[in-house]
Amino acid sequence: MDRDYWDSQAEGYERNLLEIVREDQAGALSEELAALGGPERRVADLGCGPGSLLPLLVRHFREVIAVDYAKQLLDLARQRCRSPKVSYACCDLSRGQELPFRVEVACCINALIDPVCRKRHGMLRSLRSVIEPGGTSVIVVPALESVFHVYHTLMRIRERSGRPHGLSRGDAERALEGEMVSFAEGVIRVGGVPTKYWMCEELTTTLEDHGLRPRRVRRVEYPWTEEIEHAPGWLEGQGPWDWLVVCEA
Repeated sequence: MDRDYWDSQAEGYERNLLEIVREDQAGALSEELAALGGPERRVADLGCGPGSLLPLLVRHFREVIAVDYAKQLLDLARQRCRSPKVSYACCDLSRGQELPFRVEVACCINALIDPVCRKRHGMLRSLRSVIEPGGTSVIVVPALESVFHVYHTLMRIRERSGRPHGLSRGDAERALEGEMVSFAEGVIRVGGVPTKYWMCEELTTTLEDHGLRPRRVRRVEYPWTEEIEHAPGWLEGQGPWDWLVVCEA
C-alpha cells in the first residue's frame, strides 16, 4: 500500500472504509481516549487518514498532532477538523525515523496494516519515538481471529437457514483461500488489497519488542452488517472485531 493508493481512497474513504469511531458498538476506543485525556495533555494521531478521530481527540486533549503520508487524506482531515488545537504533518512513518515532537499519548488506529513487515516495524519505531517517558499508546489493528469467526458464522447461517443463505463448508474454504495472501503472515486481501491482520498474542509480543508494554487488551466490536450482507435477525453474540491495546512506554 503506497501513497498513491491512499490518495486514491480519499474521495470515498468514509463510504468505502470502516471508520472505527462511527461503528464501535460499545465505544471502547472513545472510553479509552477519554480516560487518557486532560487539559494539559498532548496526543498524536499517527496515520490519521481523513481525520475521523480528530473531533474526539480535540474534545479530550490540549494539543493534537495529526500525521499521515497521503496528502489528499490530510486535506480531508483539515476540512473535517478546523480546531486551532490541531496541527498537521505529512510524513512516511514506515521509514521508522524519529519524529520531531513528543506527546503523552500516541494513537495508531488501523494504520499497522501494510503487508510488508519492515514497514510496520518502521511505524512502530516512529510511534515509540514520540511518546514521553511514562506515556501511553493506543493501538487498534484488524483481528485475524475475527476473519475466521466471520466465516464460521456464515456456515452457521447456511446450516440454520439453508440455501441460498450463508456459505457451505466448501464455499467458505474456497472464499477464504481466495482472500488469503499468506496464512503464516496474516495477510488477507481486502477489496483486492493485501492487508495485514493480527493475532492477539502476535500483536502484544511485537509491541513488547518495540518497548511498548501492553497493560490492557480489548475488542472493538462492530455490527454484523459490516461483514455480512442481509445478516439474519437471529444472529446474536460476538460480532466481528478489531484488537485494541493500551500500552505504556
